[in-house]
Amino acid sequence: MKVTATVTRSGDWWAVEVPEVDGAFTQARRLDQIPEMVADAVHLLAGAPAEDIEVTLDINQTHSPGAQFE
Repeated sequence: MKVTATVTRSGDWWAVEVPEVDGAFTQARRLDQIPEMVADAVHLLAGAPAEDIEVTLDINQTHSPGAQFE
């Protein structure tokens, strides 16, 4: 299953939304944490095995001026 994680910097956190799955929202401190967190959330909400979920990051920089990418 392929999904897109739309991420926006919100203070010290990255806010994450997965448009393909209703109710799939999470947050992470670092960008490298997002694929695993999204796979887990999609697994719980959609029932797809976490290891079969392919996550593409869409980093929204318009709401995060000066954000540092970790």
